[in-house]
Amino acid sequence: MKCHMILAEVMTGRRSETVAAHLAVCPQCRSMTASAELLGRHLRDPIVWEDPSEGLEADVMRAVVGEQPVMATRRRSWWVGAGAAVLAVLVALGIWFQSRPDWVIELAPGPQAAGAAATVRGWNTEGGTRMVLDVSGLAEASADAFYEVWLSAPDGRRVSAGTFRSPGRIQVNAAVTRADYPRVWVTKEPIGADGSSYRTTVLDSPGG
Repeated sequence: MKCHMILAEVMTGRRSETVAAHLAVCPQCRSMTASAELLGRHLRDPIVWEDPSEGLEADVMRAVVGEQPVMATRRRSWWVGAGAAVLAVLVALGIWFQSRPDWVIELAPGPQAAGAAATVRGWNTEGGTRMVLDVSGLAEASADAFYEVWLSAPDGRRVSAGTFRSPGRIQVNAAVTRADYPRVWVTKEPIGADGSSYRTTVLDSPGG
């Protein structure tokens, strides 16, 4: 099932084995689960779909001139609050669906970076691949070193996607597609060095 189908089922309040299995491996859907559940609860509330009462116009006019009916106002305020919550969740879901990545992978630590971890979100673009890495557990690179993000093809060809010095959120771009260069990995490189003999892999795709 695709992500939007998973979130649609989450909104129903049900959790099938398929949904549970998907959420276990998809951090993007997990991050939206609470919002989807909230939206589902509001959409299942009958008052959200209730037609305005026949006296609503009169109530509004009395409120404008200062003769505000207490009970009617409380009811309308509750309904407006519920509607605002639903709107907020819809906006959040809309933004997420527009910006959701084409793929997500978790990178495993290399032998010399046992505590490192990274989640990579990738987008297929006209010019190649855009990636956002959330990196943790790496020490800040020293003044004579840096980290480099790579994409590699099965035949060993590799393309650099960019460099960084500190862990955190990093955005990089590569002029190739991940379909042709599926391996994503991160190395630590000494400044001024040339050649793979100096390269240390700190993060790598599963089975990379």
